[in-house]
Amino acid sequence: MLLQRLAEHARQDPEGKPFHRKLAFRWELRLDADGTPMSTELESLVESDEKGRSRPAEHTVPAAVRAFGVAANLAADDVQYVLGWSDEESKPERVDQCHKAFVDLTRRWHDEHPDDPAARALAAFYRQNGPELIQQTEGVASKDRVLVTVAGDAAYRSPSAPDFWAREVGRRKGGTSSGLCLVCGQIGPLLDTIPSKVPARWVPGASNDAALVSVNERVFGYGLTTKLVCSPICVGCGEAASNGLVRVLTSDQAVNYGGQDSRLAWWLTEPAAFDPMNLVFEGDPSKIEKYVEAARRGDRAGFHQLRGTTDLTRFCALSVGGNVARIMVRDWIDMPLHALDANIIAWFDDQRIAPLWATDSPWQSLPRLVLVTGRWLRQEKRYAFLGAKAADRPEAVQRDLLRALLRKTPLPPALLAHMVNRVRTDGHLDTARSSLIRLLLTRFPLSAEKPMPSLDTTNRDSSYVAGRIFATLESLQYSALGGKLNTTYGDRYFAGAISNPRAALVNGRKDANAWLRKLRRINRGAAVKLDKALDELFNLLTVAGGIPARTSIAQQATFLLGYHHQRAHTFAEIRSSTPDPSTGNASEDPTA
Repeated sequence: MLLQRLAEHARQDPEGKPFHRKLAFRWELRLDADGTPMSTELESLVESDEKGRSRPAEHTVPAAVRAFGVAANLAADDVQYVLGWSDEESKPERVDQCHKAFVDLTRRWHDEHPDDPAARALAAFYRQNGPELIQQTEGVASKDRVLVTVAGDAAYRSPSAPDFWAREVGRRKGGTSSGLCLVCGQIGPLLDTIPSKVPARWVPGASNDAALVSVNERVFGYGLTTKLVCSPICVGCGEAASNGLVRVLTSDQAVNYGGQDSRLAWWLTEPAAFDPMNLVFEGDPSKIEKYVEAARRGDRAGFHQLRGTTDLTRFCALSVGGNVARIMVRDWIDMPLHALDANIIAWFDDQRIAPLWATDSPWQSLPRLVLVTGRWLRQEKRYAFLGAKAADRPEAVQRDLLRALLRKTPLPPALLAHMVNRVRTDGHLDTARSSLIRLLLTRFPLSAEKPMPSLDTTNRDSSYVAGRIFATLESLQYSALGGKLNTTYGDRYFAGAISNPRAALVNGRKDANAWLRKLRRINRGAAVKLDKALDELFNLLTVAGGIPARTSIAQQATFLLGYHHQRAHTFAEIRSSTPDPSTGNASEDPTA
């Protein structure tokens, strides 16, 4: 099914040509209509971009995969093929073979299409020993690509080139057998190898251009077979599947972040005006809220009208990584569009969290969730960049989050442990990290109940209550002493309290008496309120079985969630009760 979807997707491209690839060319060989060189030197095609970097010209030209043998491409190729030039790193014997193969291919193209101006000019160039008229330019490597132009137009754009090239690739790649193609279900000539590869830059982990299907050793094949014996694919479908894969991986609907081991690409089987995956990556709270409300109303007809789709439209997603020259399919999804809607709604429901600051969003974009799994840089007040060496970010976190999103599955328990340890080490817990922790707890396999997005006063879990107490003690100290401390209660006890809250809460309860006495002199009403809140919370803790110690990872995460909920609730109360001097309304800053 994967190959079928890729082939279908490739055939939707109106500009797609079979057996063509986008390649970068550094040099141009200019010929006139009768094949005479218009210059005795190659012309440079390298230009500077907006940032001043040198960029070769890109052209989508006839090209087939060369694994290790000699195989010429049509009308545009390496210098060693077009002109027979070698350099210090090339072998003269092989270069000579490459040049002869290119000349032979050009002559056969002219023999089949004698009236084609480009084929006629290029064949005449070689009959006249044209390569001897071109001076070897200094700095030209044997594998630099050369674009051949005839009378100012690229030779590969000749009307006869695509059909001739398709037959040539079929002759090279097609095996001696015919059979049933597993992609199109038709009987025809079958491929020995996939004719095209995916450029390595689009496949994380690949060091060379990679193939989706490749069996070149018997040990890798079912029944000790090689090539495509166990995966029969016809010539057209093999090329279409490869082109479809390149098309999806290079589209705007494909992502991978620095330091991650996979690239995700997705598409719809029918064109659509609205893509719900954009919400996942943008994280716009107003758009998410409207989307969630529409979905909960069950307005599928409205969704289809908005998108321009039908119930037959399907969502496809592919996650790939690489190993040398092979593509590893890490995940493949093919589902109805309404199932995707349901999973995205569940994703937003499970990660929703009460915001700490007025400018925070209750929902987080997927890039933000990936980012917050990395190290917090206290001095710079930001997270380590994606791909940074010391970021301490799991290399599979992007893939794990996307799988949980698209399949509505739990996240790896190791990610929950990683997040707890990062918060403990960094001493930093913000809205985005709290959102991810709630998502992890909600989908944790051993979770007894789903945690609430905001403060849950009915929650009697000892770890949750302990987190609330810790946040209340922090608030009490700040209210009593303000910012006049070099080391706060949180600075001293937060890291240890995550795994063992007992020492922090016992000491905090003792210190609270002094803080309350000072606060009564400043704000008696606030002191009474906080004293009452502490008594109620410690009573809850007694009912729950006492102050917890030596907690599990899930309990530590629950402590952090209770801590965040209490802080968010406190900050929201401050915002609602503090007038903004400029407007007379409640202040947006909890510290005002």
